Amino acid sequence: MGQSSNITVEPETFTFRIVEGNNNNNTGDTLSNVIVENWIFAPIAVTIQKMNVSKPTHVFNVAEKESKKQFMAEALIPFLFAGLGLILAGIMLESAEGSEFFSKLPDAVIMVPTLVGLKGNLEMTLSSRLSTLANLGFMETRKDKIKVALSNMALIQCQAIAVSSLAVIPVLLVGEQPITFEDTLCLLLSAVVTASLASLILSLLMVAVVIAARHWKLNPDNISTPVAASLGDVSTLYILLSVGTLVCHMRDLHITLLIVILLFFYAIAIVGAVIAAEDRFTLEVLKNGWWPILCAMMITTFSGLVLKKSMQTYPPLAAFQPLINGLGGNLVAVQASRISTQLHRARKNREIEVRPLSHYINPWRAFFGKNEDASAAQILLGISIPSNILFIFIIFLFGVGFHNTFPFTISFVLVCAIQVTILLYICQILVRAMWIMRIDPDNSAIPFLTALGDLIGSLLLIFCFWSQWKYFGLPVSADQYTGHKFGH
Repeated sequence: MGQSSNITVEPETFTFRIVEGNNNNNTGDTLSNVIVENWIFAPIAVTIQKMNVSKPTHVFNVAEKESKKQFMAEALIPFLFAGLGLILAGIMLESAEGSEFFSKLPDAVIMVPTLVGLKGNLEMTLSSRLSTLANLGFMETRKDKIKVALSNMALIQCQAIAVSSLAVIPVLLVGEQPITFEDTLCLLLSAVVTASLASLILSLLMVAVVIAARHWKLNPDNISTPVAASLGDVSTLYILLSVGTLVCHMRDLHITLLIVILLFFYAIAIVGAVIAAEDRFTLEVLKNGWWPILCAMMITTFSGLVLKKSMQTYPPLAAFQPLINGLGGNLVAVQASRISTQLHRARKNREIEVRPLSHYINPWRAFFGKNEDASAAQILLGISIPSNILFIFIIFLFGVGFHNTFPFTISFVLVCAIQVTILLYICQILVRAMWIMRIDPDNSAIPFLTALGDLIGSLLLIFCFWSQWKYFGLPVSADQYTGHKFGH
């Protein structure tokens, strides 16, 4: 062991570490070959080792220079903008009953959490990948930035178009209205075009945010995800309503044209796959990055069914659903991205990456321990609680059909805090568990966490409305509510 680097694996404690020695061979071939053979879904750091790329010099190391105050300052402002975007998405969803698309195809509401969740998963994993590459120093030159941007945007287009095509299946299986071939084509084309356009817009935004963050010596892990959320949900919902309405107009006159447009977008997906396959960082995601998104989509589809039923029972709930789900997902995505970057940096620097998994199960460590995870969790929770109080008052300024009360505010803030606490605790375990199981957390953990956030948030929000109606007489049930009755 004295003359080479090797890996010690301790399966009984679920830990592994890189042991350094006097390595005279700086290529790292032996280390890379051993690691990559055992990875189910290799992360960026392992791909870097396999490529024998030396560590870039003069790279700003956020891990060494970022303080708690800096983290809070970097995360707070984008988080507030994200909240405003989610509020607009909620108001738009709550008032969407009058749109032609949902009037003609009411079961299309089932697709809303799926498409919004898909957009979130793709953009958050893109954000995490770009942040990791930037923090590791692989987006320093103009050429590197262009290469990383093009390959990742091509990958996102391929994933968005392919996975969004499956969003129609739950509507066909569990929808309450009879669906014709023309209806199916409208739903399919609406989902595909929405996913493609939303992903294109948000991918450009993500690339710009990460590059700007590095230029200003900021940690993109803290900024990029909330910035995407500030426009993501509202833009996805707006595009879906606009495209869906346009497609409904076109189907009566040009049904063949709809098929041609759909085939055109599938051709874009194929071209995107070819471009993504030419880059080593995106090739691994292209080969192995589908199952996390598909599993997350299944969870968010169930959230869509829950949303449709709950909106029929408590119509004003729609105005709050994007907020609780989006903010919880954003906060846990920031934490997951930070932990993932730590693991990548440790792998690249050949340091101890992860301790036994039992070390992370203790909830005390997650929130009160003397470690970076607990500090970040405290800050994220500290941002969440006062921000939700502000957001709930902003929602009521728009008007949601009933007046705010003190018990409702307390109940809503409490369920939001419970959701974020659960997600942050799961995050510190899941990200490490995936790394130990040789699965890249950058592309796998965030989809699961955000999908769980959607489901947990929806269930807690239903409980919030039910308790306020049951015990405080709040007029939010369908027979009491005088506003929109979306879902009927």
